[in-house]
Amino acid sequence: MNNVLSDSVVSDPLTPTPALVIDFDQIVSAYNRFQHAMPEGLIYYAMKANANPEVVRVIVGAGSGLEIASAPELDLALRLGLSGERIICSNPIKSPAFIKRMHEAGVYAMVVDSTYETEKVAHHAPGSRVYVRLAVDNTGSVLPLAGKFGVDRDQALHLIDLARELGLRPIGLTFHVGSQCLAPQNWVNAIKASSEIWRKTHGRGHDLYFLDIGGGFPVGHHHTASIPTIETIGALVNQAIEEHMPEAPAMLVLEPGRGLVGEAGLLVTEVIGKASRGTDTWLYLDAGVFNGLMETYEGFPPVVRVVGNASNGHRPPNLVTLAGPTCDSCDVIARHVMLPEVHIGDRLVFLDAGAYTNEYASNFNGFSIPELIAVGHGASIPQIELV
Repeated sequence: MNNVLSDSVVSDPLTPTPALVIDFDQIVSAYNRFQHAMPEGLIYYAMKANANPEVVRVIVGAGSGLEIASAPELDLALRLGLSGERIICSNPIKSPAFIKRMHEAGVYAMVVDSTYETEKVAHHAPGSRVYVRLAVDNTGSVLPLAGKFGVDRDQALHLIDLARELGLRPIGLTFHVGSQCLAPQNWVNAIKASSEIWRKTHGRGHDLYFLDIGGGFPVGHHHTASIPTIETIGALVNQAIEEHMPEAPAMLVLEPGRGLVGEAGLLVTEVIGKASRGTDTWLYLDAGVFNGLMETYEGFPPVVRVVGNASNGHRPPNLVTLAGPTCDSCDVIARHVMLPEVHIGDRLVFLDAGAYTNEYASNFNGFSIPELIAVGHGASIPQIELV
């Protein structure tokens, strides 16, 4: 659904909340920045970040391939007209039925990171291209992904050999430096580790050509100096490949998710309750950790502003606790947030909400998932007066 918003839509009491406002033009702009920062790279959007069909359609229309994790994501990619050659799967945990489905659809390649997964792929998708996921340092990421996935260098060599023995086509390596990674050096270190494996595989008769540097590209609407830009990361990646990989990969793959759609989204919420509990002021919103703000529960710091209204005059700042509407005591969004004085009926806007908002959301307690409202095609998210 594409609704062109007026400048006052978020403060209009008739506009339903919670609402997730997505600016398509901002997404295309981010896509172009990735292309310019890493011109040798091939972009495969990580659908998990925001799989709304209209969002994915815009990204595919800009020229992106897709990285999928499940059969429903594969079905959407195919419905959007993408051929299997422009789809990869970097989820190391795949059911046999999903593997078969990808094989039938001609998905270009899929990841493995264990003996069992390699054997499973060989059995259900014989002859498929595979790439091996390395375990790399996630220090400096807001949401580390280390531990559940990935193998060390010796195991990677073993899996590449095993894949060939089982009739698969091992084509390369991948890694993930962690979600919202604030340490660009992580990419450099991971590329260096990949290059060492790369050289050893050539000595074993392999001819790798595929290097997938994953996602983790950070966003930051407030543009603090601690958040590296796409351009900064791209320059380091390009230099690392030039220095450490004399035989540059024929396919350098990027999997931006949050980095493509994060800054394009605003989550608009309404304050539906307020309470004083000891020295704490609590504000209860119509969106919480169960229906839109799950990442805050995982430790992702929200960037939130009050929707301004000239008739309010000056409001003194206060430390508040933000919570959601459900009857679960875990539904606490953030504590010790400094905001101007807020009243029931006021609206708050969460910035950088284009990724992992509706994707994580449920209708727990019957509360609604944010309605997605799209702008673009020459329009943009309205300039909201924030205080």
